[in-house]
Amino acid sequence: MRRLKAGILSLALATFASSTLANTIKISTTVPETSNWMEAANTFKEIVESKTPHTVQIYPNGVLASGNDRVELEMAQAGAVDIIMKTTIWLSQLNQDFLVTAMPWMFPNAEVAMEVMDGPTGQQLSTSLNKVGLEALAWGDGGFFQLYSKKGPIKTPNDIAGVKIRVPGNPIFVKTWNGVGAEPTPISFSEIFSSLQSGAIDGGVATTPLIYAKRFYEVAPYVSVINFSFESVGMIANKAMLDGLSEADQDIIKQAAIEGMKAQRALALKENSEYLTKMTAAGSRIYVPTDEELSQFKQIAQPIYDQFKESVGSELVTKVEEEVKALTK
Repeated sequence: MRRLKAGILSLALATFASSTLANTIKISTTVPETSNWMEAANTFKEIVESKTPHTVQIYPNGVLASGNDRVELEMAQAGAVDIIMKTTIWLSQLNQDFLVTAMPWMFPNAEVAMEVMDGPTGQQLSTSLNKVGLEALAWGDGGFFQLYSKKGPIKTPNDIAGVKIRVPGNPIFVKTWNGVGAEPTPISFSEIFSSLQSGAIDGGVATTPLIYAKRFYEVAPYVSVINFSFESVGMIANKAMLDGLSEADQDIIKQAAIEGMKAQRALALKENSEYLTKMTAAGSRIYVPTDEELSQFKQIAQPIYDQFKESVGSELVTKVEEEVKALTK
């Protein structure tokens, strides 16, 4: 009887120890310390360390992955890092369903986009990552792609005809802008600024924080706020690491990620406005196309949109279209 009680006590102590064992949770991201993504990471760290025995170490600038997004993604799958932050466009390499957020002019604003990511579609996308050993904890605002150019202001498709612009290598970007009349030109991201200076390209599309941080507006001062394509940023955990924690700690970590991304979204919204103001003060000319002008882009791009709707998945794209329609009534 004593042996039985001792065994039960040992099992209880072992269970308690495993549920309270302090771990170091490594967060890796390729963005710099100045990125609003760090607001999410720091908020997450503060909550987790205050409510669990675990510590959180944040590694920005891609120091653990030599600045390589693909390597960082593979490290998360292998468990070499515990949490990464990746955009939906990058995650589309694991599951092309994530391209639904990149569909041209899918969302009217970031608030609607984030409501979709917080809803059934976001949950569906999150669940799909379980198949590759990952789990999405929460989603944040990665921003809209805007148009910057040395030639401007660009108000309608007529203004961009023949303009050489740098776009991400994703086919949605390349084919849409080619269809609109621009000349998408393959340039490495690190070469954009010098290519703008030399005239190898006339402009490009990028999120507002990138246009500001990389100073593209200094050599391509015309910025058209067209909200072309949206990307959400996910806080993504290695599923095995998460499953190895106690249920109580898992709940805290998931809630900490949600709170972190809420903080990131608020900062992203604030910064977007501030960056446009700063660029204007520096001499950039910001233009917001009218609904009529924007509709001209959309009308020309519609056949390309329909093509990608089929390749990404008609059922999924239609689902998001309906969610957007319901949210914007």
